[in-house]
Amino acid sequence: MSAPFFLGKVIDVIYTNPSNDFSDSLSSLCALLSGIFLCGAAANATRVYLMQTAGQRIVKRLRTTMFSSILKQETAFFDKTRTGELINRLSSDTALLGRSLTENLSDGLRAGAQASVGVGMMFFVSPSLAAFVLSIVPPLAVLAVIYGRYLRKLTKTTQDSLAETTQLAEERIGNIRTVRAFGQEVAEMEKYTNKVDYVLQLAKKEALVRAGFFGATGLSGNLIVLSVLYKGGLLMGNAYMTVGELSSFLMYAFWVGISIGGTE
Repeated sequence: MSAPFFLGKVIDVIYTNPSNDFSDSLSSLCALLSGIFLCGAAANATRVYLMQTAGQRIVKRLRTTMFSSILKQETAFFDKTRTGELINRLSSDTALLGRSLTENLSDGLRAGAQASVGVGMMFFVSPSLAAFVLSIVPPLAVLAVIYGRYLRKLTKTTQDSLAETTQLAEERIGNIRTVRAFGQEVAEMEKYTNKVDYVLQLAKKEALVRAGFFGATGLSGNLIVLSVLYKGGLLMGNAYMTVGELSSFLMYAFWVGISIGGTE
């Protein structure tokens, strides 16, 4: 989190001393930044390795425990539970749970800490510019959260409808003799077609909402960057900021935006 601050110092050294010899200051700052980058890379690699191995150990324990539990069930349990569903629980669901308890939790904590420190550093670099940005971002963030939740709800509805369609096809194909015995091929085809048409309608609606979401977020992000540059330019013109401080502020704002997006 200190990297943008020192990168701004590097820019100030280059910008404010265009004709003087600034090689010593520039070399020391770049050496310091290199050390910071090396420490960050080592810490990040260690975090990823520990989370990956912990997740795999959790998944292993879940799978062995669950498989043992399945084998101990009564025979009636297997009559009403499909084999594919049990295999899906053993494979994808356990992996998802292990990933949620390790990688997702770690990424969420990292993003939260990064956003908090980033906002603090924005106020440290320029309190007036930080106050200006935070007066714009919260309303947009609230709208984005509401819109994003609606999009996730619509996506879930589409996935549920697709699952129902797949289940219908699986049941009818698995009982094809019964379907043919009663001459219901045409009726079942109509049922499946209606299900598929409904899924298509939901998918089109989801595509429209998703397109609007990404378009609006891209536009708002560009406008926020433009407003920060405008306000920062005015502060630089009045000698309240340097070009390095403005660069540091923009980097911190970018990191905070990525962190907030990662926690949603």
